[in-house]
This record gives sequence, structure tokens and C-alpha cells, in this order.
Amino acid sequence: MASPLVPRCALKLLTAGAAVSRLALAASGSPTCTLEDVGTCSPEDAASLLQTRRSDAVVQANPGGPVAEKERAPLAKELVHAVFTYGAPATHASPFKNLAREDGCFLGLRAYTEDLVGAWDEIKQVDAAAMNNYYPHAATPSVVLREWKDSIFSPCNFKEEGHPEWPQRGNNVFEEWRLHQEDDYTERLKRVTIDGKSVTDVEPFRTSKFFAELAWKSYDSIENAKAVLRKMGNWTLVSRVEDEHGTDTDPVMVAQESNTLECAIVFTGTNAGSELSTSTTQYGTGYCGFEQCHVGYRNELWTITNNLFPQLKPILSSCSKVTCVGHSLGGALCEIFAACA
Repeated sequence: MASPLVPRCALKLLTAGAAVSRLALAASGSPTCTLEDVGTCSPEDAASLLQTRRSDAVVQANPGGPVAEKERAPLAKELVHAVFTYGAPATHASPFKNLAREDGCFLGLRAYTEDLVGAWDEIKQVDAAAMNNYYPHAATPSVVLREWKDSIFSPCNFKEEGHPEWPQRGNNVFEEWRLHQEDDYTERLKRVTIDGKSVTDVEPFRTSKFFAELAWKSYDSIENAKAVLRKMGNWTLVSRVEDEHGTDTDPVMVAQESNTLECAIVFTGTNAGSELSTSTTQYGTGYCGFEQCHVGYRNELWTITNNLFPQLKPILSSCSKVTCVGHSLGGALCEIFAACA
């Protein structure tokens, strides 16, 4: 009988010979091909060009005039199907866009927690990690998870980008690390209401709830991760590898659904004191064709992919689609990973 792992997709990051080409670009962030080369670029470099220069990547058959739809560069191939993050910090000077979709949105859901306090609910306490810096998030649907109150859902479509600038600072807005824990997310996702109606089992909330516990199991043991996956039906742990540098150990997990062959790659958040500088070092730098990417998260993802993806490439290339899941720093890595894929 043939193996159930039938190759059905291949991330450009992971295809043989690509050697994580976009993620391993020099810190200058300059694309290795230009608009003039768009017809002859390698798939990896063309993806870099499309992802960073969508509005410019057109054939100027009529310079100065309107560009016909058929003259525009084609959409990039979808490599990361969806991104589900929990209390993730932001990543880039302008919202990352998904060039595999006309609306520029990444499927999935960005969730962060918020409590309203005060006599008139005038004070907001927000998961501190979600407002760690002043960058915006990627263009993706978002939800502000409130306990025992209506949550706020912001869709991403042709007109909206999921409020990538949220959460915003203000006189009555305070960072609260107490809201960054597993129970704050898993419990609230079990009872999400919007405008007084339960949406817990409506997408994308249903899938966000489904993957939430798995996001935290990346910090945990293999045995506990497997125990959670057993509760998820036909999902199994395909791989768990660790990148060790200094006193920091960063696990990356890949789980797969045995029927659909869908995979989830899970990046781990901050799990060592030595890793705090990853979030606090915040100036912008170039990466995989982008400028002004959060340098700490850029460096973290570069290190992980450089060291671990030779082991993960064959696994991910055998997935029907790939969803990226991450809590805190792990969610930030997912945003950049999806943009650079």
C-alpha cells in the first residue's frame, strides 16, 4: 500500500534546491530579481518580487496609461493556507499582504485578549505581548477576545484588513501580562459572542479554538503534545525538532490530519530569559525581499529555518496544505513565515 504521505504541495521555501532561498536572503533584504526579470525569475525569486512589489509587478505595455487586468503579474501560488495566532506581537512597518489572494488577506485569525474594567468599562487591559511594539500586523481577520462580553471581530477583505493596527495605545489602555496565558485564550474561544450571538462554532473561530491548545503544547513535552492531538481526531504528531543556540531551545512541531493530509506547523513563543531580546530589539531591517521587518523576529526565524528546515522540507512538501500556528513570539514568526513563503 502506498504511503499516506502523498506529495500534494511544495512550499517554495522547502522545495529541493531552494534551500530556504527567501528566508536565507542577506539582511539587505534586496530581491534577487527585478521587475525587468519577472518573466525569467526562478519561482522562489518571483515569489519574493510578487510579495513585495505587487502593485508594481505589471507589464507596462502602455507606460503612463491604465494597466489592463490581463497585463498584471499573476497571483502567487498559495503556500501557507492560513495563519492562527494568539497574543502575537506585530512584525513589519506596513501590513504584510498575501499575494496568493486578490484581496491580499491571509486566511485564519489573529486573536488577542482584552478586559474592560471601570464603572463604565472605560479602561482597557490588553494582552501585553500583543502591543509589544508599534508595528502593524499582517492583513488577516482579527478578534478581540473579551470575557463574558461581546468580542470584536474585524474581517479581512477587499475593503478591510482586520485592523492590523490594533491593539492601539491610549490614555486608558494598559498592558496586562496576566492576559497572555493559555487559559485566557482557550476558555474565551469556547464562548465567543459577537453582537450577542454565539460564533464559537463558526469559522474562523472554530478553527482558532481547535488549534489553540496545540499552540501552547509547543512549549510542552512530546507526550503531552501527542495527548492533545489524540483529542483532535485524526491528527498525529509527524515531527518535533529543536533548534539549540546558546541557552535557548526552540521547538518546531508539525502535525498532520491523516485523511486530508493537511498539516499544521507550530512555532514556539519565548521560552527562555535569554530570548527576551528577540522581542525588545525592534528596529526595522530587510528580510526575504521586505524592508523594515522587526529585526528580532527576523533573526529568530532566519536561525530556525536555517538550522531546522533541511529536516522539515520533506515533511511539509508532503502536505495538502499548511497552516501556521503560534502563540506570542511563535505567532509573530508565523506572520513572517507566511509572508516569506
